[in-house]
Amino acid sequence: MGDDVDAVTERLLDGQSGIRPLPSELRLKNDRAAYLEDVGNPDRKARLIELTTQSVKSALSDARIDVQTPNPHAFLIIGTSLGYRLDSEEFHQDPLHQWTDEVGARVGMTPLALSTACSSGSDAILLGAHLIRSGQADLCVCGGADVLGDAKRLAHTALGTLSSTTLKSFDQSHDGTLLGEGAGFVVLQRQGLERHKPYAYLVGCGASNDAAGLTAPDETGAGIRLALDRALAEADLSRNQVSLINAHGSGTHTNDRVESAAYNEYFGDYHPLVFATKGAFGHTLGATGALEAIALIKALQTQSVPPVFGLQQPLPDLEFDLPIQKPARTRGNVGLSLTIGFGGFNTALVFQRFDQ
Repeated sequence: MGDDVDAVTERLLDGQSGIRPLPSELRLKNDRAAYLEDVGNPDRKARLIELTTQSVKSALSDARIDVQTPNPHAFLIIGTSLGYRLDSEEFHQDPLHQWTDEVGARVGMTPLALSTACSSGSDAILLGAHLIRSGQADLCVCGGADVLGDAKRLAHTALGTLSSTTLKSFDQSHDGTLLGEGAGFVVLQRQGLERHKPYAYLVGCGASNDAAGLTAPDETGAGIRLALDRALAEADLSRNQVSLINAHGSGTHTNDRVESAAYNEYFGDYHPLVFATKGAFGHTLGATGALEAIALIKALQTQSVPPVFGLQQPLPDLEFDLPIQKPARTRGNVGLSLTIGFGGFNTALVFQRFDQ
């Protein structure tokens, strides 16, 4: 989909997808994925380091941040699922944080590594917000990065979570997810220190773990609703002030059903506009929460919401609106991004549009 935020946003609004065939000798349920052009590089560790470094430098440049002078109150927080570590015995022996140390050295920042499965990118942003609010940091560059590998494609084939067609979040014909790779980072700063007018304010974060199973969410959606409660409480906002949601929308039968039921119960008669971007980005695992947060921020900023790729007939009985086949307009200034991860992780981020 590209490496420029505005260009990617335009492609999302145009209904494009980065998912395409990626031939493999493996016995996969589906050989389609959202991959980067240099996917043929066998050194996935080098690819992940380069991809992350490039994205972090772009974020710093956009925020007009110079990190040449050491700053003990600035941190680089990188989330990933398992990155490159599943694809060889040698890679598996690496400490999880080793590659993030290399990225930190390249960009001149103190790195922190975390891994909370598919919530990693969102939890990196949550952690950055906590460090700033607690006075331990003034600036955090937060996000997630992940690369495709044979092990991940085989694992999702074995789990039965891959689609046999394409990723269609909340569609009646949805039949699974498809994987992707990428990186996304945001710069968080204490209000008043920014050198660039903000795109949005991060006003609330909430997390929970429903501990229901290794791969399946709690069927009641209680963990999702708890994360939403905590995020809105921290933001000091009510449910009916949320106008826009970038959903997890993985396209699997279980996740889409549980997530949509949680929204139905949580928001009741108030109908937020819900969209999802995995049909365009693929499920980028540890990067997904950061990419989706950026897509939400751009939708709030432009007031244009991308259509859900592949969505034609929404699931029945949805108590929320969805943009179908064309962009939708939103006049609200509060949006929420929700990520659901293997292992029961649920993370909600609440952003408020910046109005000059």
